[in-house]
Amino acid sequence: MKISNLLRCLVSALAVLAGAVALAADKDLRTRTDAKGETEIGFCSRPSRAAPFNFPGHTFVTFSEARPGAGRTFRSVGHTVAGAGVTPTVFTYFGGKPVAGKQAEERYTDVMQACLTVKVDREVYERAVAAARPTLTAIGLPDGVAAAAESYALNDNDCVDYAMRVAKAVELVGLKVPARAAMDLPADYIAKLKAANK
Repeated sequence: MKISNLLRCLVSALAVLAGAVALAADKDLRTRTDAKGETEIGFCSRPSRAAPFNFPGHTFVTFSEARPGAGRTFRSVGHTVAGAGVTPTVFTYFGGKPVAGKQAEERYTDVMQACLTVKVDREVYERAVAAARPTLTAIGLPDGVAAAAESYALNDNDCVDYAMRVAKAVELVGLKVPARAAMDLPADYIAKLKAANK
């Protein structure tokens, strides 16, 4: 009896791992090796664990670089709601007033996250990092203030639009960035991005 329970747990764990691997995709857009190390950008989605039915989900972008002798640095950043409740946020989808948004660090730990990881040359990586900065930074607001003052509206200036803005910085070197349909939720859009870049 104990062996069958152990076997069942092992099979379940392998199924979860297989599913997680299936959720990942890689694309190499590098044109050369770089003595300064490797750079990668990840376009990811995950369920909304705190929300009912894991809806609507969330999209974020990861930035990773490995320098020789210095190890790897990794950060994940998303554009999300800053303190508004569910109801005001949902109404933004139907033309309601935008709510306060912010760009913030994301947890990169969800077993159900799906990512497209793109290896790029350093100048492309730096262009993508610049595209990830809050848009209000461009008019002179300090990064911290701009990150807290960004407006947020579903299907207008939300987490998917943020990921698309970063992806557009990589489009110039071959990343295919599909248009977003009106009903694309975060997982839908990342699935489209992965499919376009097989």
